[in-house]
Amino acid sequence: MACWIGFILFGGVTAAVLRGIPSPVFEPWDKNPFLTFANPGNYGLIVLFFVMGGLLWLAMALYQPTHWQVFPIGYVAVFFVALISNMLASNAVLHQASLGASIWAIILGCLLRNVLSYLQKDKNQPLPPWIKIAQQTELYIAISLVLLCIDISVLKPLAPRALFVSWIDTPTLFMLVAFIGWRWLDIDKQTSIIMSGATFICGSSAAIALGSALGANHKTDMPIAIISIFTIPSIIALPYIAKSLAFDPNVAGAWFGGCVDSTGAVIASASIYNDPQAISTAAVVKMMQNVLIGPLSVAMAWLWTQYELRQAYLEEQEHLQPNNENLNDHEYHNNDNVGGDGDNAIALESIENRRKSDYTRPISKTMKKQEKAYILLWKRFPKFVLGFIITAILFNTVIPGGQDERTLVKNYCFYVSEYFSTLSFVSIGLGLKMGELKQNIRSLGKLCVLYLLAQLVDIVVTALLAWLAFTKM
Repeated sequence: MACWIGFILFGGVTAAVLRGIPSPVFEPWDKNPFLTFANPGNYGLIVLFFVMGGLLWLAMALYQPTHWQVFPIGYVAVFFVALISNMLASNAVLHQASLGASIWAIILGCLLRNVLSYLQKDKNQPLPPWIKIAQQTELYIAISLVLLCIDISVLKPLAPRALFVSWIDTPTLFMLVAFIGWRWLDIDKQTSIIMSGATFICGSSAAIALGSALGANHKTDMPIAIISIFTIPSIIALPYIAKSLAFDPNVAGAWFGGCVDSTGAVIASASIYNDPQAISTAAVVKMMQNVLIGPLSVAMAWLWTQYELRQAYLEEQEHLQPNNENLNDHEYHNNDNVGGDGDNAIALESIENRRKSDYTRPISKTMKKQEKAYILLWKRFPKFVLGFIITAILFNTVIPGGQDERTLVKNYCFYVSEYFSTLSFVSIGLGLKMGELKQNIRSLGKLCVLYLLAQLVDIVVTALLAWLAFTKM
């Protein structure tokens, strides 16, 4: 459903741009927060509110999850929390501190969750249905990714070197750090893979894609929250380190693009460096890295499907092993107790038939599971990756006009994409209950250690690759 919503919005944005309708923009402000709406294009926010809500409610009506009828009430709350988050992020002082909308969305969402929990008589009760149904983290981020248009004309000049920086180390380090988290830090496999992938690829989008591929969507909230908070020091520190080391703008931009988690954060970091070439290079490297979401999600969905089938087969074999031992004992007693040759032959034939049926049963069940492996793979595969690819193809082939029109469409789509992304961060905040965080402080600490380890390795290795790509190639 995320793909269809993304396609409809992409078509609507394209039509709006071709008719000369400007994109909404949150303008910087100092003292009066309502000055952020000074741009005439922000009248489009009203239209966007109803269009987004209508499409999302239609999706709820088609799938009919529990309490879908009250989705509009929760949507209004989540939308306005996202709106306030964007307003705060537009403040000139907060913007310089790199406190983006994602951080405010998580904080305000968490605050709303804990206030609602406090107001309930039973503090252990889940969220009220009207807000719980609007906590659609995966749907929001999937739509956001579908609308993330990739401009091939921008990629072409830097593509080979950007590919070198973003694809050489990412798959290897992703698997290595995931293994370290599982083996050494005793984090469960799925969470470790999600945390590693989100760190090395593109933050929340990669986390949601991998969570879907592994059938572990419920394990994505904490890694995304950790990455969103800990990425702030990287956004601020890396530009100053690059300047102190006298990095070439291309090297610096490639470094930011390969290390900083999300596309918006990459642009923010490159903007602090304050060089147009660095911003362009950072964006290209990050776009190339974003493309990795597709193949890695497919690979992880296939590998995890095979792993689950193998585990099911082994469990079935272990379950049958005691039966086979009992069967051997029964055979031994029959050989002792059966007197006649005819009776002995019948007994042996009966035992052999039972033995065949016991060995055939697990094999036949496993073969049936193997036949369904492709169906399971398709169910696990994050469909929004296909939407991301299709939108990129449409963006580069069917939009009329020249480069200026494509740039306007891309900027408008990016705005809508970022708004859906902010909705997802609000949903993540709604999933963070302070009492539960205190109870899981040990697991939280392990995830923080894994992220810091992964980020440190990523910073060092990507700096080396960026230097090689833009000075030696």
